[in-house]
Amino acid sequence: MTDVMRGHRTLPHTADLIVEAWGDDFTACAEEAAAAMLEICVAGGPADHATVVRVAADGTRPLLAAILDEVVYLLDISELVPVDVRLTELPGGVVEMRFGLGARRSVRLTGAAPKAVVMLEAPDERRTGPFRCRFIVDV
Repeated sequence: MTDVMRGHRTLPHTADLIVEAWGDDFTACAEEAAAAMLEICVAGGPADHATVVRVAADGTRPLLAAILDEVVYLLDISELVPVDVRLTELPGGVVEMRFGLGARRSVRLTGAAPKAVVMLEAPDERRTGPFRCRFIVDV
């Protein structure tokens, strides 16, 4: 059995943050990137609601951008805050995102919600792994 190599980290950037994420495949890398986005402003809490969102794009760079844009959108729009996320890759360049949601009053907010993402390095769809990405989060 192989150990799964995945993770993420944040680095300081002038008035923003840089996120680096990695995984054995595209889905693991993208899930780590999405999880890092959540950790920037939410320190967990009970997930007593859920929502499923599907995003699609042609290629890994636009697909990762669509995934991260969805995280930014969900963090900004409602009284339900995403506290965790799981990704499943579906056929045809589609990713299903399952978010655990908690009431805004029940979660511990640790920072401002991200406003935008600027991609610095995206996974290359021609690779079979490992995948890495790097992006700036405008908070």
